[in-house]
Amino acid sequence: MENPSNMIQNKIKQAQQLELQIEQLMNQKYQLDTRVKELERTLKELESVKPESAVYKAVGPILYKVEDRKKLVDELEEQKELSAVRIKTLEKNQKTLEEKYKELEASLKKTYQEAKGSN
Repeated sequence: MENPSNMIQNKIKQAQQLELQIEQLMNQKYQLDTRVKELERTLKELESVKPESAVYKAVGPILYKVEDRKKLVDELEEQKELSAVRIKTLEKNQKTLEEKYKELEASLKKTYQEAKGSN
């Protein structure tokens, strides 16, 4: 049987790894949330601009005039939808990791109590 002290250390390392993974998912989700809000603002702004007004699109450091506004709106809507789907996936993954973390935390407490009781 494995030494309780080693088991505790291993579980602590696993918990730290899970915390890091959860933090990374939260950062990705935040970035995507920001992106969705930016796309929503852009789409709203495009609705308020007169149809005859010139619209420009940034590609890297270059701006170019958009000839097909409908195509641009469709592209932006698609990006928004894809980002929303990705957010849902990240939320699902985050929930799974948080559940694993809780299970590990309970297991760690149990192992610690057992080790403490056997001393």
